[in-house]
Amino acid sequence: MAGIIGYGVYIPRYRLEQKEAAIPWGSWSPGEKAVCGADEDVVTMAAEAADNAIQHASMDPTKIDAIYIGTASSPYIEQYIAPILAESLGLAPEATMIDYSGSLNAVAMALLGCLDAIAAKRIKTGIVIGAENRATAPGADGDASFGAGAMAMVIGTAGTIADIEGVHTYSTLFLDRWRATKDSWVSNWNDYRFDREHGYQKHIVEACNGLFQKVGKKATDYDCVVFAQPDDRLPNLPAKSLGIPRDKLAPAIASTLGDLGSCSAFLSLAGVLDNAKPGQTILMASYGSGGSNAFSFATHERIQRKKKRLVPIEQYIARKQYMTYTSYLRVREHVTRAPY
Repeated sequence: MAGIIGYGVYIPRYRLEQKEAAIPWGSWSPGEKAVCGADEDVVTMAAEAADNAIQHASMDPTKIDAIYIGTASSPYIEQYIAPILAESLGLAPEATMIDYSGSLNAVAMALLGCLDAIAAKRIKTGIVIGAENRATAPGADGDASFGAGAMAMVIGTAGTIADIEGVHTYSTLFLDRWRATKDSWVSNWNDYRFDREHGYQKHIVEACNGLFQKVGKKATDYDCVVFAQPDDRLPNLPAKSLGIPRDKLAPAIASTLGDLGSCSAFLSLAGVLDNAKPGQTILMASYGSGGSNAFSFATHERIQRKKKRLVPIEQYIARKQYMTYTSYLRVREHVTRAPY
């Protein structure tokens, strides 16, 4: 059975209070979000998270057979990020290198790709990485809420700290957010109730119910439940539908780090694993672009032994430096200096 051998995260140091981005445009938003510095992007964040994951797993990078990265924030339309990361991490040129993009469900799909390759015995060990720094514009949707961060997992069958007991996917042709090639930022229908009830809630509930049938568990059998967090309140909707008590939901991170897109559920999972004990079960469900993937995890005693090599997410959350909205606009290249 495949599972997580080691994992790592990366959160930029800089923070922007969400109200700073909302008030100039006649709006309001509580909390804060993580933002990239001038020398950071999805590639640098992915590399940091992956390096932490490899150190936590105590793996020789040349023994990793494949690298899969999921992101909706790729700086390229025609170019892979995976080879850049493979080169910087020291993976062998023979490793499989694949980008999953174009969806807020990209990291979950990257994990499925890795699990399928392991099940087919094409690879023994792979690393799955997610990184987000989604495109937005001053006053546009996401200007106040889209955060930045990365998470990586070394996946294999030997030395796991948490086995993946089962997976179930539920996808439909549901369109809530999109960014076409001609667009500079994300668009949506501005019908948030429709999006959350017929998109987020419905898809997560269906994916979880399908998973329960596969693994023979009920929602109440899990010690902790992790759902994607576009904001702090949304996980309560599928939890209520599934009969999951609020105290079993993973701690909220959206008001601390922002909406982390395809990384949201995985960074939240990292926070849960940081404090997990052997013998616990964790339910996780992603959501994005009309698709949800539900995963069932069971932790091992190795999770305790490997903690000494872990860089916990709380360490990244605690080290922060606030940025003004003007500085944020400059870093995002929404304002530029005169050429003279």
